[in-house]
Amino acid sequence: MSFLPQAIVLLAAALIFAPLAKRYTGTTVLGYLIAGLLLSSSVSGLIEDPKLINQLLHFGMIAVMFFIGFAFRPLKLWGERKGILKNSGLQYFIITILLVGACFLLLDQVWHSLILGCALALSALILPQQLLQQKQQSNHKLEQATLATLQLQAFITVILIALFPLLEDTASTRHGIAYFAALIATISGLFLANRYLVRPIFRFLVHKKSLHLIAVLSLFILLSVILIMDILNLHILIAAFLAGLLLAETEFKVEVERILEPLKDTATGLFFMAIGLGLSLTPLSQSPLLILGSIFALVLIKAVVIGAISYYQQRNAKFSTLFAVSLAQSGELSLILLKLAESENLLSTELLAPTFLIILGSMLFTPLLYALFNRKILPMLQKNKVAVADADIPQHPILIIGFGRFGQVIARALHAQGKHFNVIDSNQPDADFIEQYGHHFIDADVTQIENLRATGIEYCKLLIIAIDDVEDSMNLARHLRLNYPDLTILVRARDRHHARLLHDLGISQIWRETYASALSMAQQTLVETGLPEDEAQNLMMHFKQEDERLIQQHWNSNQQEIIKNHPSAIAELEYLFANTKTLILDRASNDQNTQCDAKSLNETS
Repeated sequence: MSFLPQAIVLLAAALIFAPLAKRYTGTTVLGYLIAGLLLSSSVSGLIEDPKLINQLLHFGMIAVMFFIGFAFRPLKLWGERKGILKNSGLQYFIITILLVGACFLLLDQVWHSLILGCALALSALILPQQLLQQKQQSNHKLEQATLATLQLQAFITVILIALFPLLEDTASTRHGIAYFAALIATISGLFLANRYLVRPIFRFLVHKKSLHLIAVLSLFILLSVILIMDILNLHILIAAFLAGLLLAETEFKVEVERILEPLKDTATGLFFMAIGLGLSLTPLSQSPLLILGSIFALVLIKAVVIGAISYYQQRNAKFSTLFAVSLAQSGELSLILLKLAESENLLSTELLAPTFLIILGSMLFTPLLYALFNRKILPMLQKNKVAVADADIPQHPILIIGFGRFGQVIARALHAQGKHFNVIDSNQPDADFIEQYGHHFIDADVTQIENLRATGIEYCKLLIIAIDDVEDSMNLARHLRLNYPDLTILVRARDRHHARLLHDLGISQIWRETYASALSMAQQTLVETGLPEDEAQNLMMHFKQEDERLIQQHWNSNQQEIIKNHPSAIAELEYLFANTKTLILDRASNDQNTQCDAKSLNETS
């Protein structure tokens, strides 16, 4: 089969399996992997050209390292180095020791075990991020901790790639002090060139209003860095990483990211398809128990170590469990290192064939494990975590449900006025310090009815729902409206849609998240443009009134009509912009008409 039909088959498979994987697992990575595996010689045999597979793999590895470099934040990593090393660094160190020991027991070869252990201890990059983002309400703290860990592992990967040539048996120029001196000199020279050459060129393009050439300049930088590193006999993957890092360090990063972002999923997807195309299922048929047992052992070792260290640091069972499950697999960093080890003749193909299957199996297992813990096991465990008895809790008339950034502001305001209250939250175990001020904190799941009863909700007069999750907020609000109709309820809404759903339940006192702060910033923006303070305040008051009228108009409209006319958040935003402009114009026209009427009246008089 020639190149063009093979390319069409690859793209067709990607179009079929990537969306399916996104729908059922929350990630496109597994779709590309499965598509490549199904097209490989081990299954259907539609793509068997080794030259094409190697070219796709080579291009995919470069693309992955480029986007890793583009997302890398060295200054942030350095600024948070103590916390990252204390958590993520310790996790990687312990996991590496355990995996190296396990590999040595199986292989009885030190260097092979060391390479395999260091590679397998690395987690996937894209898979955990997509898993954390699959729900609309992602855990910000969990996402930040995951990104910090992945940043450190990306840095470790680059160091290992730089060290690999030292393990070669054959003599080459990539050895010893001269090799590292050339590497350090090249990196220093590239950053100087970025400051005194690349950035001025970017500014020149912006000054000449030639933003469309930024993509050309980005490609030029990538190819130039690769060429320089190749001439100096330095590894091309380090060159790709540095090229991405150089582009990220310019002040035009946002514009570059806007151009590159649509290509990211496709470019990295080709890497996973190439991995799938090159996989051999023979080891699975020869020793299935060994492969499956190794997958389970790998995930178990990484999950236990990550979860234990995270819990010791955070004292939060839910956070630590999801954090451990998210990073319990191996992924593209492991695959890149092992493919590099294969090309450097450090590991044999016979040894790597079952290793790749173990990595693939750990990636396939992760979404299932994440969904199982997130939707089944953790809710069951939290359901059994019941608050203390009613008699042990002071019966304050105010109850705050959720003690995140929103609930904390309300609690501080109440505390400043000398008002006592109860707080219930399962994600803030260290918040019990408020009890020394006469308040009471209950560490329990807010969505469980028995926990609400234990807080003394029957004696509560005012209840504030300040939790972030929309689904939990709606379920809780629905239960309270049905069972406590006389209770005064104040609810935090995540957005307009959430506010509309709460209004449909009969809740009238709703505060949209970040809405007040956005109004305040808008008012200050008007002041900065030259408007007087009082005029800017009046304008924002009118804007708020009109915005409330618009949302009230939505509430009074037919729900099916709203969905039909505004099927997405962007469509609704477009509607709001159009109507806001109209309302402002109408108000300006009314003001002008009022002035004309007053002038006519004066002339008549």
